[in-house]
Amino acid sequence: MKDLLTWKFCIILSCSLTVGAIVFWDRFKKNYKNNSIKKNIKKREDDKDENDIDNFTNRTEKKRPVTRKEIEQLPDPRWIKTGKIKELFYYPLKSGRGKEIFECKFTEYGIAIIDDKCITLRDRMFLVYNEENGKFITGRNYPTLLLVSLSAVDKFKVKLEAIGMPPLIFQLPQNSDSVNCSMWWGELLKCTDCGNGPAEWISKFLTGTDSGLRIGMAISDKRNILKGPWEKFTKVYDTLTNDDVGLFADLASYMLMTESSLEELNKKLDNKISALQFRPNIVVSGTDAFAEDDWEWIKIGENVILRNVKPCPRCTMTRVNPETGEADKQEPLKTLRTFREQTDPQRVSVDGKAPVLGIYCGLYAMGDVKVGDDVFLHVPKSVRTTKL
Repeated sequence: MKDLLTWKFCIILSCSLTVGAIVFWDRFKKNYKNNSIKKNIKKREDDKDENDIDNFTNRTEKKRPVTRKEIEQLPDPRWIKTGKIKELFYYPLKSGRGKEIFECKFTEYGIAIIDDKCITLRDRMFLVYNEENGKFITGRNYPTLLLVSLSAVDKFKVKLEAIGMPPLIFQLPQNSDSVNCSMWWGELLKCTDCGNGPAEWISKFLTGTDSGLRIGMAISDKRNILKGPWEKFTKVYDTLTNDDVGLFADLASYMLMTESSLEELNKKLDNKISALQFRPNIVVSGTDAFAEDDWEWIKIGENVILRNVKPCPRCTMTRVNPETGEADKQEPLKTLRTFREQTDPQRVSVDGKAPVLGIYCGLYAMGDVKVGDDVFLHVPKSVRTTKL
């Protein structure tokens, strides 16, 4: 009898342990699976955050040389200090309100404002285009576009603001679908449309209607200026390459001018105008007026290296006051044209009748830049440093 009871007890105990083990294993698998799912979801969210939204920051950019030894065109640089960074500006929305900044990163795609909490905004990363024909819209079409501010809200959203309009916060497009748009002389580009909300907002502000204009975000593909409408310029300016071109900038990623050039122009005007009226990225102090015309290699701080690739011709947009969106009655463009024709008639003819002020620059070495950084010029051995 005892043996029978012992046998039954062993069977019950064995069954209980088996059931317990099965229940434990089932719960363990579920917990493991749930934790894995949570981790995968978190990873996908992080990947989405890093790759889908902030696509320019996390896609592999083709890096230009970062040390002087790697720059074939500049094998033995001799840097002479010429001035300092006086002001820095960038324009997240093409023809939108310029933003004065005090530090930034110079990247292949132009100035970038990097914030761990927000999407990385870049110079001319967005543009307004006509929804019927895809043609880009600038302040030449609608001067009040200069009053539209675009800023980062977080990793996923940006905000549009303008006087007289309620602010609009919208999520950036997360798909890879692209639409066709065009810039100068029909140069074909692709962008990602930002949706109906921003389209209605910008149409309302610029045209007073609910449609007609849309906002596009740049795709990181490089523009090809060696063929098409820009080809004629690359044949004249032989240092201008595809690597120098910005996102929706007219041409190069950077535009530099000197403070003294603007001061010289302001001497001829009844009312002084600010650098923002000429929409530069970089303003350098401590130089002679229009000295930048003859610069070639430029170093900023310890690492950043730029190259002058083309003079910057000026158009009617310089007449628009960036604070009011209204045309300036004193005609600064006309004054600039007359002044440059008197001082340097040959240079003015390079881009037709448009007078030049400032230079387009291509990036050869990336890095951080801030207001107050020293600016250096490369002076070949054959040139006496006393000429500076």
